[in-house]
Amino acid sequence: MVSTEKIPNVIIRAINEVKTVNITNPTSIEYRSLNALRLHLAVLLRLGKIGRRADDVWKDLPWKRFRPAQARLRRSRGISVTEVYLQSAERTVKSQSQTFTTAPTSESCRLPPSRMPGAVKQVTQLNTGRKSPGVDGKVALSTRERLTLCQRLNKHWYHWKHQQLRRVNIPKPNGKTRGLGIPTIADRAWQALLKLAAEPAYEATAGERSYGFRPGRCTADAQILIFNNLSSRTNGKNKLILETDISKCFDEIDHQVMLNGVVLPKEALKGLRRAVKAGVRGEYPSSIKGTPQGGVISPLLANIALDGFENLGSDQWKGRRRNTLIRGIRYADDAVFICKPKADTKRLREDIDKFLKSRGLRINETKTKVSKATDGFDFLGWHFRVNSRGVFKSTPSSENYADIKAKVKATWRNGATTEARLKRIESQVRGGRQNHKNCDMSKHSLWSLNHWVWRKLRAEKRRMAIKEAEKARRLAIKGKPLGARLARSHQSRLRRLSQQFPGKSMTT
Repeated sequence: MVSTEKIPNVIIRAINEVKTVNITNPTSIEYRSLNALRLHLAVLLRLGKIGRRADDVWKDLPWKRFRPAQARLRRSRGISVTEVYLQSAERTVKSQSQTFTTAPTSESCRLPPSRMPGAVKQVTQLNTGRKSPGVDGKVALSTRERLTLCQRLNKHWYHWKHQQLRRVNIPKPNGKTRGLGIPTIADRAWQALLKLAAEPAYEATAGERSYGFRPGRCTADAQILIFNNLSSRTNGKNKLILETDISKCFDEIDHQVMLNGVVLPKEALKGLRRAVKAGVRGEYPSSIKGTPQGGVISPLLANIALDGFENLGSDQWKGRRRNTLIRGIRYADDAVFICKPKADTKRLREDIDKFLKSRGLRINETKTKVSKATDGFDFLGWHFRVNSRGVFKSTPSSENYADIKAKVKATWRNGATTEARLKRIESQVRGGRQNHKNCDMSKHSLWSLNHWVWRKLRAEKRRMAIKEAEKARRLAIKGKPLGARLARSHQSRLRRLSQQFPGKSMTT
């Protein structure tokens, strides 16, 4: 007879989760060996006599194979989505996009009902805003609820009913607020599924100088491109900078312009139209324009609507080699245009107004201006400037540096333990250094911030020592025994008092 004490934990859980009467008392069944017991349990598990825990199903999924599987799905018959789209074979691209939503073998994006889809994991475990509740109030899902959501996506993706959004207002640096529309967890998973299908077709024709919310691109790429256009070898001190900002970009984008650029199957496109028209609960009328900030697919829709904005002014060139006079760099709805001295900035401004008007947008006049490269400008949290000798310098902007200090001070003042606060502050300071690793930090050193934290920590330790010494004094007066730590604190306090008042008896 095999004792259950020698059976691994997995087999014990399987024994305790018997759903039929085949194994009512596991300890009374005799097996010749442990392997025979394991074989019997494996057969029962295969036949469905023993149920598996949802956590075990979750852990057993081959997560390392899912991302390469997505790349393989994007290559149909050896031809990438980019190559197919450039050949104007839109029908083939739609069929490839449909593979992400309908094919039963697309395990990396939408798995069979018994497995966990990558889209659900993205919105429930990986995204930073995964705990933001929607109108249903749910902030997290259990493993069983995630598998149930996978079944819903598998069965109802083509006629998905998108719920309304929950409005959340967050403060802006200028004192105003920005309204976010938060979908439910299920709606975010459905949007992530559509994003996996629509993103490859957009990446095929997207601008090369667009860096916001795109895979494999970040703010450091834009920083390097600005350096290449304003360095001393490109005579950057004679160039002009046109800073632009779109007023309420996400709230004013025309729906038809966004949807016309999305390449998806017909059913998914209808569902996406219903999603952007869902509106915010409690607000009337429902959404007639814009894409809600807070949705998973909203950044992709905004990039589709603004595609080509960074290429404005490229028709201004000189010489036979077509030396471009204007170079645009865009990150989401923020963009800068680096203009050579002979460039026509007024004509560029007219092209910008015309481009935005066709998409239902307008420029923000307060943040749009033309300045010299020697005067400097702020972009993506950095301050770029070319001095009179033609040397390019990139430093953290004053607002970004103030934000880092404000975050550290707010973290120190919260009610967590000292160890937790120091660990969080260490992560924030390390992240700030990593973000500004390519900048000149001579005048923006974070040493003062570390010194401020050290002073606060020293003051807190002093307060704790005084508090413990006072507690030890009260216990000693009452005649109660002291702990080892309190006794040491009390004795050290007596020594300090005897040094301050020599000749007096310092006893308790």
